Amino acid sequence: MNIIMHNRLFAEGIAAWLPLTGKRVLEIGCGNGDLLKYIAKYYSPDYIIGIDPGLDNWWNIGESSGDNWEVKSGDAELLEFEDNEFDAVITVSTFEHIGNTAKALSEIKRVLKPYGRFYTSFRPVWTSIVGHHFVAPEDDWWNERHLALIPPWGHLYMSELEMKEHLESENVWEPLKSQMIDFIYHSAFINRKPQHEITADICNSGMIVRYYSEQVKFSRFDAGSQNELTAEIIRRLQDVGYGAAEIGVWGMKVCLEKLAANQGGY
Repeated sequence: MNIIMHNRLFAEGIAAWLPLTGKRVLEIGCGNGDLLKYIAKYYSPDYIIGIDPGLDNWWNIGESSGDNWEVKSGDAELLEFEDNEFDAVITVSTFEHIGNTAKALSEIKRVLKPYGRFYTSFRPVWTSIVGHHFVAPEDDWWNERHLALIPPWGHLYMSELEMKEHLESENVWEPLKSQMIDFIYHSAFINRKPQHEITADICNSGMIVRYYSEQVKFSRFDAGSQNELTAEIIRRLQDVGYGAAEIGVWGMKVCLEKLAANQGGY
């Protein structure tokens, strides 16, 4: 799928749940700004600002701006904006990377105007089959050959030593093995929050849940592949405290609405 089609589908999903045209919009985790610029061009917001903490060290771009858009460095857990500043806040493929999701939701609520909405779509959740999120430095996206080397849900029930021994048994090239071990067990790239904790943060955000859906996946590979969840994997996951209800949740889509001040919250 090319980037234009990718952005069109995301923008359509966002626009189905919150208004963009003529609105002041904040995108958290804007990356290189492609989606933001697409929305700026085709949905005519009054102004859309995108923030990302990795503009320099991850995306290798600097801050930039156009007629009705701006990309700048920023932190989801400490938004440098006024209260009630935005009609809409959006995030795509970002929420699984935010360390303190409860704090981020609190900040999102603060900067939203009354009746403003927040929409997020993200995957893979840490507790999903590929929640380790491993992508080698030389790859742009998922590499099925690499995914095949990491046992389904192995990042949840295998210790670092067990994973190392498994990769050695698969004769994984030493640099790749080191990359996998470091990424899965030590990288700060993903928050390692189980699905039920993220859902609890959403429910406790003080905003109304207007839409909530879960994407389910039981294979490391493309849709239609064989279900890889076995009784032995379920047993091992339960032994380390993961519930059967969350291990199939690959991704989530959520729309929240801020209440007016005199309406209180949940």
